[in-house]
Amino acid sequence: MKLKDLIKNDDFIQREVRKENSEITLYYFKSLCDEKKINDHVISSFYHTNGDMEFEEYIMSFEEWSLIEEEKTAVEKIFNGCIIILQEHKLYAVNLAKFETRALSETTDESVLQGPKDSLSEKVGISLNIIRNRYRKETLVAKNKKLGNNTKTKVILLYDDNLCDHQVLSYLNSKLKDVEVDLLQSAGQLQKVLMDSKWCPFPLFLTTERPDRVVTNLSQGKIIFLIEGSSWALLGPTRFYDFFKSMDDPVELPVVGKFLISIRYIALMTTLFLPAFYVAVISYSPEILKVQFALLIAGSRISVPFPSYSEVIFMMLIVEFLGEASIRLPRNISSSATTVGGLILGQAASQAGLIGNVMIVVIAAVALSIFVIPINAMHQAIRVIRYPLILLGSLLGAVGVLIGAFALIAYLCNLRSLGKPYMQLFAKN
Repeated sequence: MKLKDLIKNDDFIQREVRKENSEITLYYFKSLCDEKKINDHVISSFYHTNGDMEFEEYIMSFEEWSLIEEEKTAVEKIFNGCIIILQEHKLYAVNLAKFETRALSETTDESVLQGPKDSLSEKVGISLNIIRNRYRKETLVAKNKKLGNNTKTKVILLYDDNLCDHQVLSYLNSKLKDVEVDLLQSAGQLQKVLMDSKWCPFPLFLTTERPDRVVTNLSQGKIIFLIEGSSWALLGPTRFYDFFKSMDDPVELPVVGKFLISIRYIALMTTLFLPAFYVAVISYSPEILKVQFALLIAGSRISVPFPSYSEVIFMMLIVEFLGEASIRLPRNISSSATTVGGLILGQAASQAGLIGNVMIVVIAAVALSIFVIPINAMHQAIRVIRYPLILLGSLLGAVGVLIGAFALIAYLCNLRSLGKPYMQLFAKN
């Protein structure tokens, strides 16, 4: 594409500026460039300089300027917010991009009781400024990348040169060279590109909007991705236990912090295995339970016409529907609507004889325990894995659930994040 081909855009400006024997032609998108800066720093300066040589020296004084040798490169620069200056058959690119950004806001998805409340910005320059102000080591390195054939998204690679594993860095750079993607607009999209298998349900990278989490992971030798247009950063390589850490943990007393982490792992076991074990015990091994408890469950299910696995899957799908509804509904009504909906559905289903009373307790425990896990990406993986475990419990009983648990552990041990073991807690490099 040539510069003249851009004229079909209504926001494209081609402007000729003359004085005495000098003339320059400006090419830019008024939707991408700051026209006040163009008038103040380019056009006004052109009239105040003496001769072409002095104006050329003035252009070279800009922080972001370049001499363009190919017209194709000039077109790419224009789409990145640069103004192209044509002077005596020479093309210069000067970055005068216009930044429209919101004020820094509080984090919305990673709430903490103590600690900073601010989040990263959609502008990588602002996010980098926040991080450098908190991590003031001279070994912090920032490398610019461009990813996305259509979007040409700016991505900043951040790492501590002393703490980072350079083998991981080399492995990552080799993967980035092979990246072929048309659109890149978020950290989640970049994670899918970097993952070796698209069928892996577990997140192999950590996404966060918290600057303090970014700084903590930098000090641990991890690599950070800042993506233009997204307020979420991508961190790697990660370990399984990274998804169970809250930024409140370092602030709490050691005993309290360890207790809270233990609570999260108990919640993980509850939300993952309780529905499957409920199905396995009710269908195959009720003798495991105490007689009074077994009779209580049998009494609550006496009017239920469906097998236990249908009962569990039905209620879990209702919880999934409520969770999705709480995300899609307007924020000011989502919490009340889903709470009332859950109470009405649970009570109505119990009175109609579709589920037992004990089932409501089981599903409530499963639904609540998953929200104890601090990182949302792990929520999604756990939600998916629960259903195969329920299927195994319904087919093979408690033995099937144990087989599923061992298969899950083996699968996790086989995963790699940027070449590093996902279950680093239990395995060495």
